[in-house]
Amino acid sequence: MKRTPSGSVFGGLIAAVLCIVTLTGCEDLPKAPGVPGTPSTSTAAAQDPGQVSSGKPASVETKVIRVIDGDTVAVLPVAGLLEATDKHLGIPEHTVRLLGIDAPEMNYHKDAEPECGARAATDHLGGILPQGMPVTIEFDPGADRTDRYGRSLAYVITPAHNDAARQQVTDGYAMPWFPKGESEPQRIPEYRTAADNAVAQHAGAHSQCSSIGRG
Repeated sequence: MKRTPSGSVFGGLIAAVLCIVTLTGCEDLPKAPGVPGTPSTSTAAAQDPGQVSSGKPASVETKVIRVIDGDTVAVLPVAGLLEATDKHLGIPEHTVRLLGIDAPEMNYHKDAEPECGARAATDHLGGILPQGMPVTIEFDPGADRTDRYGRSLAYVITPAHNDAARQQVTDGYAMPWFPKGESEPQRIPEYRTAADNAVAQHAGAHSQCSSIGRG
């Protein structure tokens, strides 16, 4: 039987309705991975273990240039090392203050002799962090990354020592410490345990000094 024009129009209306229903139903379907705006894309970036909450790298690879004292070391400036890295790339070294410890002061900028145990602590850290040693500068997610002097505050990891600061405490050349009013670094509890053992055994500078550092 020959189709009438009205039947053709009716069929077209049905097709249009089906198309609208199909498109409407697709709006509630989850977006494919990788599509801009997909929640999983932003969540994955936020959970990247190589980033801290500020978006800056949680750790940086560099090399030791020199040891300054028992809790401070100068390293090769590299991108990501501190908040204002770009303007510091022209200088020969960047200072890192070992987070969570304090060693006797060398008093470089004071009219005073080094504190008891300061030279020994400096020499001992020099053995842990010799010139040219590749190191990982690891930031604590709950602590400040820099201090008021522009120094990085971080843990220093070497191939031989998982934590240079902890080794200083374990061997008796530094004590656990962080500024009052600041968040406690995550590794302070293990530093305290190491310090108790070092004091009990009169290790390192504890054998000659009544107290070392501010711990």
